[in-house]
Amino acid sequence: MTEVYRFSESEILFFFLVLVRMTAFVVSWPVFGVETVSQQVKILFALILTLVIFPTLHISPEQAAVIKGDLVLPVIKEVFVGLSMGYLARFFFFTFRVAGEMISQAMGLSSAQVFNPTLGGQSTAVEQLYVTLASLFYLGINGHHYLVSGIVSSYQWVPAAQLTLNTSQFAGVGQMVQEVVSLGLQFSAPVVISILVVNLILGVVGKTVPQLNVLVTSFPINIMIGFALLMITLPMLMDQMGDYLQLSTTRVFDFVKAF
Repeated sequence: MTEVYRFSESEILFFFLVLVRMTAFVVSWPVFGVETVSQQVKILFALILTLVIFPTLHISPEQAAVIKGDLVLPVIKEVFVGLSMGYLARFFFFTFRVAGEMISQAMGLSSAQVFNPTLGGQSTAVEQLYVTLASLFYLGINGHHYLVSGIVSSYQWVPAAQLTLNTSQFAGVGQMVQEVVSLGLQFSAPVVISILVVNLILGVVGKTVPQLNVLVTSFPINIMIGFALLMITLPMLMDQMGDYLQLSTTRVFDFVKAF
């Protein structure tokens, strides 16, 4: 019975490498990696994932040779892989942050910012609404389960204690950022374009009737039209979330597979 608790030096160091990747992933992945979740909970969850995943992994002679050597480069690589999966998964939420910020600018609510503890900074009310809806949708379809299964599968794509790293796919991150901004603009387009048309009409009215103070009148009109369009477009936005989440998750997994 005591043989179960007898681990070799290579196995202990390999367990440490797995724990490093899990910890880097847990502190950076969306929804649960926010600042409102205590660091103790994150470390405990990373340890639980490591205890579950470690028995399913096998150490090859090549990995054992790397582990017995210098551990600096293997640790750096494990941190990089874990952080890459966590932060790339957040691109799904960055899209809705861009859309919320654009709508807030169009409605004139960009100056009314409040502290958002989950983001660790200031954000507008519309941006918080969009991110909250995206988080609820993400949890509702078990998006966090896909990420956990992805980090488990990452040991098949990028084995631990392996010093090789393919950097040819790093250029694809720029394309992912471009898609995030582009989709954010598309999600905010109905509200932004409608408010732009209203402002053009108010500008024509202001030229026709100089006695009318268009600058003061436009603020409540923009806010009223903006909220009305938000209620109309939210169902369509929710329909698009599923397809976009599947696309972003696939992009993250393809990126990690290319390491």
